[in-house]
Amino acid sequence: MIGVAGVNVKFEGELDDGFEDGFMTSFARRYLPDIFPTKGNPHVVVKRVKGKGFRVLNYLYDYNGIDEYLIESRVPKAYENEAPVFFLLQAVARAGAKIGRIFITDSVAVSDGRRGILFVGYPHTGKSTISALSLSHGLTVLSTENTVVEAKSLRIVGGTTVLIYDPKIEDLYNVRLSYDSLTRSGYRVKEIDLEGRRKILGKARVNAIVILHSAFNCKGASFSPVKGRKVKKSLWYFSTALIKGVDYYEPQPLNMPVSEIMMKNLEEFLERASKVKMYEAFGNHLDVFKRSLELIDYEV
Repeated sequence: MIGVAGVNVKFEGELDDGFEDGFMTSFARRYLPDIFPTKGNPHVVVKRVKGKGFRVLNYLYDYNGIDEYLIESRVPKAYENEAPVFFLLQAVARAGAKIGRIFITDSVAVSDGRRGILFVGYPHTGKSTISALSLSHGLTVLSTENTVVEAKSLRIVGGTTVLIYDPKIEDLYNVRLSYDSLTRSGYRVKEIDLEGRRKILGKARVNAIVILHSAFNCKGASFSPVKGRKVKKSLWYFSTALIKGVDYYEPQPLNMPVSEIMMKNLEEFLERASKVKMYEAFGNHLDVFKRSLELIDYEV
């Protein structure tokens, strides 16, 4: 059994080819937050049969309190069979919502040890660069792609720990970080230090939310407060995309409704998060980063 940010997943069926190990690779951990072998009662059961590609054959939602899925799949592998990773991310996000753990897609979270900033944004809006800048300025990165927040307290209780960033920032922003490997495109792959992160995870609370619109060819930074209906509208997308199947994987994600218990926890998250100071940020990554730190009174 494996745990994904507090959600227990039990695999059954044809597993003699290392299928489970495919979820422990660096690629999988880029998207699956805090995934480790664990013990206990499962929240999710995934029954697997071997196949050439990937597809969900059947599912039983909340059967005796457990979500069960029957899938046909090859072993998860980067570039070759990535769909099982994103399927599992959807499955644990749905199970997490039932126990009050909200999986925030397209997000990174950084902390000074007590306070946290949640950065959200569509692909290529600066999240990875913000993470790298945070590391270079002494902050702790709690998540790099998907963040798990406790609905009742807004505490950051989980997140992905593999950072992929553009080497362009080394000269442009004078960022010098050790890294573990390179992607095929030459991007840096860095594993976040788990020891320092472990001391903060579950303690730091989301004190500010920044919707990123940053780019390398911009100058300065402009912050616009998010108010009114747009607050919950923005939060709704980032907190439900994984649950509802908006986050794409092949051949197509499961299009599933939000249950009553999930909705109750989502509503609590939305209500609490909507009271946190929230801004849209436009401009240069470094300037946006420095302005964001002012929201939690952290001095560079």
